[in-house]
Amino acid sequence: MKTLILLLLLSSANIFATESVKIEAKKYMAFFKDDFRNDTAIYNLPVVTGGVSKDVMDKLNTYLSADSILGDNIDSVLAWYHQTGAGQVSCDYKIKYNQDGALSISVYIETLGAYPDDYYVDVNLNLNTGNRILLSDIILKESFKELAAKLNKVVQKRIKDKIKEEKIGAEDEDLAFKDKKFTIENFEQFSIVKDGIMFYMDYGLPHVIKAFTPDEEIYMSRNDLIEYYNSEGVLKDLKWK
Repeated sequence: MKTLILLLLLSSANIFATESVKIEAKKYMAFFKDDFRNDTAIYNLPVVTGGVSKDVMDKLNTYLSADSILGDNIDSVLAWYHQTGAGQVSCDYKIKYNQDGALSISVYIETLGAYPDDYYVDVNLNLNTGNRILLSDIILKESFKELAAKLNKVVQKRIKDKIKEEKIGAEDEDLAFKDKKFTIENFEQFSIVKDGIMFYMDYGLPHVIKAFTPDEEIYMSRNDLIEYYNSEGVLKDLKWK
């Protein structure tokens, strides 16, 4: 059984039970005007429109709704922007994976408060059940600590390289990177991509030094993850062949 699972991981063949779904963008717009600005906010949100049963489609679209991704219903988001010109001021998405029964979408969201900012929301979904895919469906939970430590080594090297590259002084280095580590909490954000998983490190740098942010994406292939693979979780929940 273990040999079979290993071969499946190394194989480029399809490993999920069902095919891809049809996705369309649903576009919303809001307008703001005052004595200094005349702006339009555009929100593109993904909607599954075909490829699965209606029951599964409804479940998938619940995870892709504005309530789930933006944390509020779209009418409230639009009304707040129209009133203040601030808050969540745009969003768009990128499909990272949509085949073999797994859907992974990354939504980029821009915000405006005292300063402009941005963040990502990653949604990984099982097209067989309509449920969210958790990292524990792919990686053994008892391996999280070891895997996080491995990813943290990548993060610490990137921090050192950025400090050297930008010639960052001790004061800014402390402000930017003190206690910055990749931990188990960072596993809440990940994307399923071709032949692996993309993890993310949110450095959360203040606006004044945000330009010092190292690369936030950390790719690990299936080969990198074999020793941490959760065969029970994946076989049960994602119905791998």
